[in-house]
Formats: sequence, C-alpha cells, structure tokens
Amino acid sequence: MKFGFSEEQLRFREEVREFCLKTPRYKLANPMEESFYSPEYYRDVAAKGWIGLQWPKQYGGQGRSWVETALFNEEMGYHRAPLGDLYYQTVGLFGDFCCEYGTERQKKDYLPRIARGEIKVARGYTEPNAGYDLASMETYARPDGDNYIINGHKRFITGANVADHVFLMARTDLDAPKEKGISFFVVDLKTPGISVSPVWTIALRTNDVFFDNVRVPGENMVGEKNRAFEYIDKDPHFRYETSLGLALGDTRRTFERFVRYVKEEDKRLSQSPQVRQKLAEIATEIEILRLMTYRVAWMRSAGLSPKYEIYMEKFCEAETSQKLTSIAMEILGLFGQLEIGSKHAPLRGIMPIYSRTALISFLPGSPEILRNAIAQKALGLPA
Repeated sequence: MKFGFSEEQLRFREEVREFCLKTPRYKLANPMEESFYSPEYYRDVAAKGWIGLQWPKQYGGQGRSWVETALFNEEMGYHRAPLGDLYYQTVGLFGDFCCEYGTERQKKDYLPRIARGEIKVARGYTEPNAGYDLASMETYARPDGDNYIINGHKRFITGANVADHVFLMARTDLDAPKEKGISFFVVDLKTPGISVSPVWTIALRTNDVFFDNVRVPGENMVGEKNRAFEYIDKDPHFRYETSLGLALGDTRRTFERFVRYVKEEDKRLSQSPQVRQKLAEIATEIEILRLMTYRVAWMRSAGLSPKYEIYMEKFCEAETSQKLTSIAMEILGLFGQLEIGSKHAPLRGIMPIYSRTALISFLPGSPEILRNAIAQKALGLPA
C-alpha cells in the first residue's frame, strides 16, 4: 500500500474542498423527514457528476478510483455536507451493488437517474425478528408467473419516508437453508400494498415498512436468485455501506473543534495532564482510522476484495466516534449536557447532538457481529 496520493488525486481533493467551502448550504429539509439534507445542495453535487463518481462513465459516473471516492467522502464528512442519510444508502448500497451485479437493463435504468440526483433508494434489510441476523428474516417473495408477491415487515428502514425505492432482501426459497434462499429486489415505494410508519429513535427518525401482497416484476430481482448471502460474504462492503471516509471526515472535524475549544476557550483544560493524554489518545486513534480507511479504498482500487478489512474499518470508525464523544462529554462535565440555545453551553451545545448520533454509529453491525466477522475471516476461527 502506498501512503501518499497521486497529483491527480490531490487535485481532486482540492476541487472537492473548494466546492464545499464555496457552495451555499441552502435551507435544510424538515429534519423530521430527512436528516441533514438540502435538495439544492444535492442538486449541485449531482451537477458536478459526483454522485456515483466511481461508476463507469456509460452509467453516469466518472470512472474514478475508490481512493478518490474515499477522498470525496472524507471532505464531504469534514465539511458536514447536507447530502442526507439516503445519499450513502442510494450510492453505496444499491448503486454499487447494481453496478456490480445488476443486469444491463437495471444499470442503464437506475444508475444514470441516481447520478442525476433524480431518485433515492432506502435499504430494506432488517426486520423485527431479524436485526443483525439477516438470515432469520421472514419477508417472503412468492413467485407468481413473471412476478413476485412480497409479504412481510421491515423495521428500522431509515429514509423510507422520503425515498423513491427500497432495496430489500426477501426469502425466495422456503425449503432452502436459511442463508441459501434469500434474494435482492429493488421495489418502487409507490407500489400498491406498501405502507410506511415512523419509528422515532434517540438520534433520528427511522421507519417500519409493511408489504401486503406487493406485486413486483421478476426483472426487479437484482443479482441471481437465492444468492444474496453469497454476495454479502464475497463483498461485505455492500452490507456495511461504502461510505468510506465519511466517518473519518466527520470525526476529524469534531475532534479539531473540541481541541480548539480546549486551547482557546477553556485554557485551564489545556493544562490538565489527564485531558492532554486523552486528546492525544483520540488523535492517535483517528490516524489509525485514516490508515484503515485508505487501506480498504486502496484494496478496492486495486481490484482486491477486503474480506475482513472492511469489518475492522467499520469497527474502528464506530469505536473512535463513540470514544471521542464520551471523552468530550467527560471533560466538559455537566455543562457538556447543555443543548443548543443555552448561553452556558460549551461549543454552542453541539456535543449532546454528536453524543446521541455516536450511539448508532455501529449500525448496521453491532460490536459483537463485527468482532465475530473479524475472528472468522481474519483469524480462521469457527463461526
């Protein structure tokens, strides 16, 4: 792995950085509908050709490498670009999977429209009785001529209230072992029989999505029938999202802001050995996260499949984010709990928001799931 960037990659990073600094933030959409999203900003990013920039040019992308994709995500995360939660689901989960395994018709139909910013796709994996254990899902797609009839209940489907489609997993063979009879479908959320209900969490709105005899054309199956888990096992980044660099940029920004507060606004803290040691520890972990992020990006750019490295990267980014907010709240004491609007709130009251957001940073993989995946794939230990 090379530890530097090419001149072209550095120019691209600077172009993205300049865009983030100069482009208006616009008015955000209602946060009760979609978190931290500006449709005008999304439009401007699409106009630059940066939505799906790693896809081939014939499908609306720019054919850029995964290292450049990670650079783009890091800058967007650092500058808190209001692209919304659905951006990384649409591009990273559905778009990348379709680009890899979709039919030519699917690629030409969906990818250019995504690249133009016309459609967004929510992830439809988890269910009330099948959270991280996706093989236990009960949603069933019954064949009916050239169609499938889908019945089931998906839970924690963030963005389904504003998305155009849902990319879901459904059981297509009831007699097969539980990991062998599941397939992927892309489904228009306007299809009759689909209903969406809000589920409120400590950090954001997510949704329950119900499928009641939903008729879906067979051509909407993405990838081969009954092979969903084979795809996930081969390319785990499809399960753990390909937002490489986003958490790195966001964590860097939060850390830098907190260090500036300690140095400039509460200099007493900067003299504390305990505070200095804890901040040095976080700085080290952010650098580790950076190296792990670009290791995965380099592997994908080189045509290698990160079998376990993606699990390590995901675990590292979640732990670093949670550790940062935990230490910051500890250092700030009771004042750190004050929300935006209080004149006594340090850092204008942003830390409670980051603290709540960090609580869900392990989604969509719990610490235990990620550790087990590392043990199995990197160490060869039994499941």
